[in-house]
Amino acid sequence: MSKKILLIENDAALAERLAGALEGAGLETRVTGDGKEGLDLARDWAPEAIVLCVELPGMSGYLVCQKLKKDEALKTLPLVLTSAEATEETFEKHRTLKARADE
Repeated sequence: MSKKILLIENDAALAERLAGALEGAGLETRVTGDGKEGLDLARDWAPEAIVLCVELPGMSGYLVCQKLKKDEALKTLPLVLTSAEATEETFEKHRTLKARADE
């Protein structure tokens, strides 16, 4: 059984490339561009890791991250934030929060 990776990414082309690369490495992926749907998938599908985009419509990736890390069933999942627009300074501020991504 392959490991499951959840991609929460608003850039459809990037999500497709990432999913293709992960699937090529033998991993099972699910993709969504919506933070709320990503939270629901994380709870229902039980991935082994999550790649989360900061720039999501409606609910920012930072808020999704907080919700994931405060959820008892999900808080230990490895979580990596990605961004096309955030600066290193933005990520440094994120690293100071109690509920934050792993990378």
